[in-house]
Amino acid sequence: MSKPATDSNPTPHLGSLRIGLFTDTYAPQINGVSISLQLVSEGLQRRGHQVTIFAPNFPGYKDDQPGVVRLPSLKYLNDPPIYVALLGTPRSTWSLSRKHFDVLHAHSPLTVGFLAYLTASTKNLPLIYTYHTSITDYTHYLKVIGGTGVIRHAARWFSATSTNLGDQIVVPSPKFQRLLLEQKVTKPIQVIPNGIDLSNFKAAKKPGSFRNRLGIKPDAPILLSVGRVDPEKRLDFLIDAFVLMSDRFPDAHLVFAGDGGSRKKLEEQADATKVSNRIHFLGMVDRAELPDLLHDAAVFLSASITEVHPISVIEAIASGLPLVAVQDEAFEGMIVENENGHLTAPDVRVFSDTLAALLADPEKLVRYGKRSMELSGKFSIESQVLTLENLYFEAILQNWRGSFVSRISARLKF
Repeated sequence: MSKPATDSNPTPHLGSLRIGLFTDTYAPQINGVSISLQLVSEGLQRRGHQVTIFAPNFPGYKDDQPGVVRLPSLKYLNDPPIYVALLGTPRSTWSLSRKHFDVLHAHSPLTVGFLAYLTASTKNLPLIYTYHTSITDYTHYLKVIGGTGVIRHAARWFSATSTNLGDQIVVPSPKFQRLLLEQKVTKPIQVIPNGIDLSNFKAAKKPGSFRNRLGIKPDAPILLSVGRVDPEKRLDFLIDAFVLMSDRFPDAHLVFAGDGGSRKKLEEQADATKVSNRIHFLGMVDRAELPDLLHDAAVFLSASITEVHPISVIEAIASGLPLVAVQDEAFEGMIVENENGHLTAPDVRVFSDTLAALLADPEKLVRYGKRSMELSGKFSIESQVLTLENLYFEAILQNWRGSFVSRISARLKF
């Protein structure tokens, strides 16, 4: 099993690899998978590797980076827009037949991920598969039948079966390692945490810019949520919790950064409260401005229980924010109880009281913020890339050994 590399003890550079990354979600979509892939791709290229990303075509969008191959696609969802790649088209077949790779890395079990498997099988290449999303938690996106027991059982079967197509499995957190073991995944599983460029979040470039934009006073606490605005994020829970504590902190504001299918419903919920003027929906925020927003905030919030290893939380702790979140194993190592935040039961009143107690203790807010920055040191993109590089070389060597043994065995059977 590969051991995570650290910045203080870098892995020697063993040579340039030709790496194919396959994903069903990529820019201009903004989510954890898309952001992680961009950071990993850039990091691998800085290490001297050749990286090609295969992703569905997104009409009207042009990539501003080389090495991205867009596959013909069809729209599956309108809000947010999601496109599914088509397999077996002349363009994808031509692109893959002409390219040479040393290793393939799939980041989705759907069409593009299956294309990675077919390509690896045809070209006899090692296939790495990163399990980013618990498929059984997202069956509600299948209209009408998504909530049925049959579909959930099928999703569990598909999760294990598609994962076992990889030669090596990567998970961003121990939570998903345990999940895959429960699902009887038999392939080797490596835990490689997500990483970010920590230096981008150490300080704000324009302090107070978001406060000015929203008309929030310099000393008023901002409670911040960053991420997709979709049902599984349970942002309605955060609105309810904020309303419960609003009288105790009449200057506090709740800010949501992100967009998604639940935004309209949440805005209606917020408008119906007595504190509608203190609940703000920013929509999508340019990533270059995200550090400014995080440094304007007082506390970072999460009510989701379907997270894997959220990049938004890494960005929050790198910015020195205390956190209050609903208990989820995904936060292991990122939120440490009574050190940089609190993990609560999924009870809105308990969450609200916990948040209120933290806000009422300025000394604790400062101490928690400093501890967050210390904890963020484990989640650098450099460490993630070095560990992946080790895994790629390991998989290539194992694949070569297997092919060599197969060839010798075939010759001995004359």
